[in-house]
Amino acid sequence: MRAQMVLLSARGYTVSQIAEIFELGEDVVRDWLHRFQERGPDGLEDRPRPGRPPKDRLARHIVDAQMHNGPRNSGLVQACWTVGLLASFLAARFGLMLSASSVRRSLHASGWRWARPRLDVATHAPRGQRTEDPATPLKLRLIERTLGSPATVLYLDECDLQLLPVVRAMWMKGPRVRVPTPGQNVKRTLFGALDARTGALHHLIRPRKRAVDFVAFLDQLAQAYPSGEVVLVLDNVITHDAKLVRAWRAQSEHARFRLLWLPKYAAHEHNPIERVWGLLKDQVAANRLHGSIDALVAEAERFFATRHFQAPHPLTVATPPLAQAA
Repeated sequence: MRAQMVLLSARGYTVSQIAEIFELGEDVVRDWLHRFQERGPDGLEDRPRPGRPPKDRLARHIVDAQMHNGPRNSGLVQACWTVGLLASFLAARFGLMLSASSVRRSLHASGWRWARPRLDVATHAPRGQRTEDPATPLKLRLIERTLGSPATVLYLDECDLQLLPVVRAMWMKGPRVRVPTPGQNVKRTLFGALDARTGALHHLIRPRKRAVDFVAFLDQLAQAYPSGEVVLVLDNVITHDAKLVRAWRAQSEHARFRLLWLPKYAAHEHNPIERVWGLLKDQVAANRLHGSIDALVAEAERFFATRHFQAPHPLTVATPPLAQAA
């Protein structure tokens, strides 16, 4: 186009006529004509652009190709790529050093977008009305006082591992990703206890969530903490206060175990182990259907074996605003 401008000018076309032919501004045409007069054909070439040159001209294609190959195919436990995970993987596996912003630009340029996939079969769970526990301030003060004592404090909770995939936002390209659902959902119960001071996590996976299963988990905690006072901070569900559990606590060797109840209706807001469940579901159960419940359990065990959790700060439950932030 620039060479044609020069040829037309040599044949007597005016700047305004050339600008009209190429649908450009007259100042643009004059600039290229002046550069040709000063430097000849070399003046029609692009000048070096400011800024740092790209580290790898194939980076966009490499990012696009790796996005089509899920993390599990590369030996990772995560279900889907994130910008940070992909940048770290490319650096470790291929020596391709890209910032998170560079990876994100490459993804957008290749047509990827961050969105939630859709389950093949829609499920809608009814929402219950939220009620405040009038004893919330007192319960939080008791927990705060216990955190300041020499006793071992464990945040305890359970969650379900189920074949029905958890849906999370992910990078996708083209039509919306559809995650297959199992013909019949299967569940396992995961009991967990997070040490408030060390961040150590103890867990037990059982077929069901019954009082006898909870007692089995208490036996595991008794072995992990063979001496000293142990305070369990947990929600007041029927399994935690069943007759079988009371009988276990009534035994002389278990008298050192004490229970502190979290506020009703909002226990998840004040229990730091809920963050562990969120990480587990994001990295193990999100956006993919496992071949069997045993395969899902194996992935969960692998997750726990490769993660170290930060100890909850005692002030996270000191006052209602801080507790809510936890």
